Amino acid sequence: MTLDSAEFRRTMALMPTGVTVVALAHGDGVRAMTVGSFTSLSLEPALVLFCIGRKSRLAQCAEVGRPFSVSFLRADQQALSTYFAGGWKGPTPPPHRFVPFGALARLEGSAGAVGGTLSAVLDGGDHLIVVGAVSELAQGLPPNQPLVFFDRHYHQLDPSTPQSAPDLDPVDGIARLFHETWEQ
Repeated sequence: MTLDSAEFRRTMALMPTGVTVVALAHGDGVRAMTVGSFTSLSLEPALVLFCIGRKSRLAQCAEVGRPFSVSFLRADQQALSTYFAGGWKGPTPPPHRFVPFGALARLEGSAGAVGGTLSAVLDGGDHLIVVGAVSELAQGLPPNQPLVFFDRHYHQLDPSTPQSAPDLDPVDGIARLFHETWEQ
């Protein structure tokens, strides 16, 4: 069976993602790009994973040992997401500033950020799978409402309607969530 790439893209758009800006060292400065495919990978050691298109300018900087940062965008930073995704149409860039962060820099005013050194760059089809060893952490000042991308549009979480989650029962020092099993 051959998978229709447009249908695959439409299906994957139904998975909400946080919006980040990944920055890599480039010459004496920083090269940055909006990335939605970002996740934590490991707690010990602290590792994160993100994917970047092979044809992007950022891919040219993706080398093991290179400093990186990932800034988590706030709900009010949609313009920065558009700008770093290459879709900005304004005559001047939206206001932003990179501030020192470990060996590189992060976006000022973001909800949070991680930084460190790239530890692996792997083949991922038309993308590169990039693993970063985290050595720097930053948490923005509240409120930290995230910018979310879902169904090809930006969204915001509604903090006025919190949902209660079931309690987690600790077992052997590990929190586990129990649920009913599915039966046919």
